[in-house]
Amino acid sequence: MSSLHDRHLLVVGAGLAGLRAVEGARQAGWSGPITMVGDERHPPYDRPPLSKAVLSGEEEPGVPVLRSSEVLEELRVHHLSGVRAHGLDTERRTVATSAGELGYDALVIATGSTATTLPGLTGLPNVHVLRRYDDALAVRDSLARARHVVIVGAGFIGSEIASSARARGIEVTVVEASSRPLERAVGPLGAARLMQLHADAGVRLLTRTTVSGVRSSDRGIEKIELSTGETLAADAVVLGIGARPATAWLAGSGVALDDRTGGVLCDRRLATGAPGVWAAGDVACVDGERSEHWTAAGEQGRVAGANAAGAGEVFASVPFAWSTWHGRRIQVVGETTAAEEEEREDGFILYRRDGNEVGAVGIDSPGPIARLRRALAGRR
Repeated sequence: MSSLHDRHLLVVGAGLAGLRAVEGARQAGWSGPITMVGDERHPPYDRPPLSKAVLSGEEEPGVPVLRSSEVLEELRVHHLSGVRAHGLDTERRTVATSAGELGYDALVIATGSTATTLPGLTGLPNVHVLRRYDDALAVRDSLARARHVVIVGAGFIGSEIASSARARGIEVTVVEASSRPLERAVGPLGAARLMQLHADAGVRLLTRTTVSGVRSSDRGIEKIELSTGETLAADAVVLGIGARPATAWLAGSGVALDDRTGGVLCDRRLATGAPGVWAAGDVACVDGERSEHWTAAGEQGRVAGANAAGAGEVFASVPFAWSTWHGRRIQVVGETTAAEEEEREDGFILYRRDGNEVGAVGIDSPGPIARLRRALAGRR
C-alpha cells in the first residue's frame, strides 16, 4: 500500500467545506499531493457576507476570501479554478472534469448546493438567486436601481436580503409559502419574534402565499401575481426558497444519495460507503440529516479531510446558525423544533424536551446562547 507521502487527495468543491478538508488532511498527516477543484473563478471565499456586507456597503466589495494566497501556498494545495466535475468512477478512482480526467487515492465531495428556482422566474434580467459572489453583485446592482423588491422565501437568505433592501429605503414584500418564517427551523414563539423584526422594519410579510404568475417585458418582470389574487409591482425579484445538493455529476457513480434530501449519504465519520470517498458540507446527508449552515460545513470538511488521512474522527458538533436582520443579531443553537418553548428574557427563547434544555433562539443574546452552546457540546 502506498504511503500518505505519495497518495493523491482530490477535493471536489472549493468552498468552506472543501478548504477545511484540505486543512484537516494536512493536520492529520497527509503529506502527498492535494488537488482542490472549484467551478468558480475565485479563490475559496466566505459565503455569509454575500447576503450581508456585500449588499450593504457603499463601495463594491472584494471577494471575501477565506485564506490568503500565502496560506494556500503553505497548504501545498493545487487549486483548479473554473473547473467543473461532471462524472465519478469509484472503481477506477477517477473524476471526469472540464479540464480532463483526475485520478485520486482519496476523494472528498464538497460540491455544495445550487439555488432552487421557480418556473417562469428564470432567465429574466431582474430576477436573482443568491448563492455565489457573482450572484451577490447582481443583486446589489438591482437593489441600487429598485424601488419595489419582491423576495420569495422568508428564510435566512431572503430575510437578510430584505434587511439590506430596507436599509436602502426600498419597499420590500416577502412572499412565504409556509405559515411562518423558518418553519422548519424554529417553533411558533421563535417564529413570531422573527416575524416582528420584519414588521418593525417596515417589511410586508405575506405568509401562506405563493407566486401564481408573472407579467414581464423585455426589461424583465414587472408584476408578480400571487395565489391570493393580489398583484405586486416589482423592479427586482429575489428567490430565497432553498437549495438542492449539487449531486448531478454523481449519477451512475455508485455513491448513494438520500431520497428525501438529495444529499450524499454518509455516516458520522463522513464516509459514503464507496471506497476512499467522503462527503462534507451542504452536499452531505449525515445519518439522514443535511445542514446548510457555515459551522457544520467547516467542521464536516475538517473531519472528512482528517479521516481521508486515516484519523477516524466523528462529526458531533452542536447545530448552530446565525443571521443579522435589520441590525439585530439572531442566533439559533441546538434543536429548536418539536420541543416546548419558553421565553426566558427579552430576545431569548429556550427549547426543552423531556425537561432537558435542547436548544434556543437568541435575538441580541450572545451570552446566553454561548453558555447553552457550551453546555450542549459538553453533553455530546
